[in-house]
Amino acid sequence: MAARITLRQVQAFRLIMTNRTMTIAAEQMSISQPAVSRLISDLEETLDLKLFNRVGPRLLPTSAARRLIGEVDRVFLGLDFVEEAARRIRRFSLEPYRLAVPPFLSYSFAANLVARVSVDIPDLAISLHSDTSRAIAEQVSRGEHDLGICMPSRRERELNVLSRFEVGTVCLLPADHPLAERPEITPEDLDGISLYVLGRSGAIRPQINEVFAQRQIAPRIVGEMQHALSCAAFVSQGLGVALLDSVSARSADQHRTIIRPFVPQIDLEIALITSSRHVQSDVDDAFLRHFPQALAECT
Repeated sequence: MAARITLRQVQAFRLIMTNRTMTIAAEQMSISQPAVSRLISDLEETLDLKLFNRVGPRLLPTSAARRLIGEVDRVFLGLDFVEEAARRIRRFSLEPYRLAVPPFLSYSFAANLVARVSVDIPDLAISLHSDTSRAIAEQVSRGEHDLGICMPSRRERELNVLSRFEVGTVCLLPADHPLAERPEITPEDLDGISLYVLGRSGAIRPQINEVFAQRQIAPRIVGEMQHALSCAAFVSQGLGVALLDSVSARSADQHRTIIRPFVPQIDLEIALITSSRHVQSDVDDAFLRHFPQALAECT
């Protein structure tokens, strides 16, 4: 049977690549330098690769070693997550379910969803993280969260997409705004109107720009915001109107604002994702089961 590499061999290799010296590697592993040298020799023999050139007391990595270290770092990154999981287990008697959502879903929607899931899972503990969709996809792919809710990602080969949903775009107006009398709002209605929108990185911003460009209308944008809830707050102060996802619009002061459909409809797609290495659990199933109704109540 062919020899297999060992974790100690890989650990020695990584420490030498990091520190460029066998002395520090030996100290950190609490073994002698000859023992470290033997681990590296055994690793080279097992892999049939020369990993280091020995120049006096120095070890110079070969091109093979520089290519190999990336794979090794990924293995040790996984071990770091195991250690972090152990720390969480010591800290909490019940392991919290790690949920990641974009900012616009992190308030009333998240609370509504968790409340529904808690009926099925009474001892549910939650760790809620809010970030951009791109960051959430990357974090979920690395196993940092159990479930992520975000816009579709290019990293989908490293993810399981459990389901997809669409959230519409609406126009949020001050309750006493002249346009509040209209049953729906069009780009033509907003020509010359003070408009608040999400910044250029906002998920629906490209579609909004395209709609106005097709109608040859230059919107009078008086404010770009990082978060949809900031737009809603400005509208509630009577400073202008906003084009927002329907979840964020519902969070605005209902006594001081009013929601109208925006035509043509702009939809924002969101996906429920897990890591491709994640084993689906009863808690995952509960979140997936209750998500549609929770979303419907917040849009």
